[in-house]
Amino acid sequence: MKTKVGVLVMALLEDDYNKTAHVRPMAQAVADKIGTIIGKFAETVCPKLVETEDQAADAAQQFNAAGVDLIIAVEIAYTKGIVPVRCFLATTAPVLVWNTQQIEALPEDADFDLIMVNSGMCGVPEMTSALLRMGRSFWMVTSLMDDPAGQRKLAQYIQAAGIIRRLKTAKIAIIGHAFEGMTDLMVDQLSLRQYVGPVCWPIEPEKVAVAMQEMDLKQVQLLMEQESKRYRVEMSEDLFERSCRLALSLEEVLQDEKFDALACFDQVWLTDPRVGIIPSYGTGRLCEIGIPASTEADITTLTAMIILQEISGQATFLENYVIDYKQNAMILSHDGHGNPAMAEKPEDVAIKHSIYYQGVNGFGGGLEFAYAPGPVTNLALVPLGGEKWRLIISEGESIKINPRPVSAPQMLFKPKNLDITDWCDAWCKAGSPHHMALAYGHLASIIKIYAEMAGLEVVEV
Repeated sequence: MKTKVGVLVMALLEDDYNKTAHVRPMAQAVADKIGTIIGKFAETVCPKLVETEDQAADAAQQFNAAGVDLIIAVEIAYTKGIVPVRCFLATTAPVLVWNTQQIEALPEDADFDLIMVNSGMCGVPEMTSALLRMGRSFWMVTSLMDDPAGQRKLAQYIQAAGIIRRLKTAKIAIIGHAFEGMTDLMVDQLSLRQYVGPVCWPIEPEKVAVAMQEMDLKQVQLLMEQESKRYRVEMSEDLFERSCRLALSLEEVLQDEKFDALACFDQVWLTDPRVGIIPSYGTGRLCEIGIPASTEADITTLTAMIILQEISGQATFLENYVIDYKQNAMILSHDGHGNPAMAEKPEDVAIKHSIYYQGVNGFGGGLEFAYAPGPVTNLALVPLGGEKWRLIISEGESIKINPRPVSAPQMLFKPKNLDITDWCDAWCKAGSPHHMALAYGHLASIIKIYAEMAGLEVVEV
């Protein structure tokens, strides 16, 4: 779903003293061009060129009716501050001021018409000072209209606004309870809802157990066949069948109730004879098909996964395992659970029984593979009490690794700038939990913009 942006383009062309209405077609053409540029990155709501308070009020109504995630305000010529104020008073979406013009410099032979459609900087300070006095947060991008770097920065703000919308509408399913005694999982769900976005909703484990009993055998057999063609299946057929049945049941329950993500206490079904296995293969498969999942009912790391998925398309769930002093790196992993879409090669992914958790029906399926090499970003979300939340970011590299035979996805992570010992110290001092979300790419810049717009603290390690 694309970010929805309201495009507010303004110019004062005609009043008791200004008599430049003849440039209106030229000004509207510039407004249309601005809408087209923004439309490359977002779904747009583009009122006609705004010159008066009444037109600003009409624009506000359009933005509110469409439920825009961001308002981008542009003055192509001086506009009395009271005009954009009329729009801002009637809206609540975040505001980005794009201070832009078409020409790189004013030619020596320029006429006033050219000045009129390139003089937005004349009125922008009046608009921004009004926003400041109103207590309305706003952000700025100053660039030439056709400058690729300026447009990329614009796109980042648009993407950040989309993350805010995504989190505000995200519905997290919780099955079971947070792992007992883990203090970093002791989280105020109402605070998460109020200051970050997602709503947490419990699902009774019974629903999944019933769905598993009722699951169509043909669907299960089809999944077994598909996965056997893609991956190496290294477990008994009966436990593989049970693992696939559980995976499909998780997907069915989540989709039926329109959940966006799953925080699951994986051990919840170990003693239930209708299930009786760990769901690691199933939770990993959820990540692969676009439904982020965390173990141990970890809702904060799951929220970080949603952020990263919104930026990069795929995310996974990891924790620190063993420091590699020889390669100045850290092995990241998590027993049985990970995102196989991020593996180096699909044919290297193995589905094999867990070696950690035995249920009444045996060891359920989990995943074992090496994550692909390349640039990566770690992300953790930490509650600091009350309205304060912190994002902890760390860029680095995934280094090629031969996976150890431990029934778990694995990555060798090398920090971008720090020695591994300094990284460990800084990561811990920042307040990081023992889990982390991870995605490919160096994503700190967009995460920082999102955090600023969302009112969250940021620490980059």
